[in-house]
Amino acid sequence: MIVRGVFLMSIINRLKSLFKGDIDKEETDINNDVSNTSDDVEVTSSKMEESISPEMEDSKKDLTFKKDIEIVEDSSEIAEEVEAFEKTIPEEQEIVAEEAKTIEDEEKTTDEDVVEEVEENSNDKDKKRDTMTLLTDKELLNDTNRDPDFTAEFIDAGIETVKHCFQCGTCSGSCPSGRRTPYKVRQIVRKCLLGLKEEVIADDALWMCTTCYTCQERCLRSVKIVEIIKKARNIAAHAGYMAKSHKMTGVYVLNTGHAVPINDKIKALRVKIGLPEVPPTTHTYPEALEEVKKLCKITAFDELIGYDEATGGLKE
Repeated sequence: MIVRGVFLMSIINRLKSLFKGDIDKEETDINNDVSNTSDDVEVTSSKMEESISPEMEDSKKDLTFKKDIEIVEDSSEIAEEVEAFEKTIPEEQEIVAEEAKTIEDEEKTTDEDVVEEVEENSNDKDKKRDTMTLLTDKELLNDTNRDPDFTAEFIDAGIETVKHCFQCGTCSGSCPSGRRTPYKVRQIVRKCLLGLKEEVIADDALWMCTTCYTCQERCLRSVKIVEIIKKARNIAAHAGYMAKSHKMTGVYVLNTGHAVPINDKIKALRVKIGLPEVPPTTHTYPEALEEVKKLCKITAFDELIGYDEATGGLKE
């Protein structure tokens, strides 16, 4: 509709200019004819003036009069058409203005919705980023909370390679767990080397390692990365930090002798590949389970995980 209104206005302006130009042109031509005629009259001899009859002069006047009438009639018709078009202009302008306002409001509303949606998505991403990273932009590693004895515990346990890490990032880039969780093994190894004990053992991400050894196999410096993680977990468990899922794994060990108890699906798979239905463990020798429980009590493993012997689960 906006295009239609603009198109009509341009047509009307064009008609006005054409009509005005034609009338001015005709008046100019008439004046030129009159001036030329007067010049011709002055140049011609008096004999020619005498030869023009009164009848010819009357017919010339009639022709001029008819021409003037036709011009006047044409001008009046043009004026009526222009006036009719001009009456429609305000209505078209109102329609165009209303439609332009409606489109502007719709675009404004759409822009506001887009801005709000972008802001919401940005806020959601920021919140998600805060929960999916170990280090924030404001966190700096310094010597304030450094505990040199924490680093010494790894060296005393035979993991001297903790000092060989030069933070190339190959371990983090290879880690399957790090692609889906906030677990960043490179940062944990770095903190262990710096002696940031509390930051390491209190971090839930420490328990997200699956001990698949991919990082250790690809390490350029042959750092015993998984051994570092295991040692850090041992320290964290004795300090009272332990993920519930790992405590439940300990419950399975005490109840079945296996961290991952066997099931019918695994039994069928073992038979399919030519193995005995059950492995030669506590599944084959149930009496060995008592020995497992005895060992857990001697080492205080049951107390470490909060095992409840009466219920076979965790203490509340």
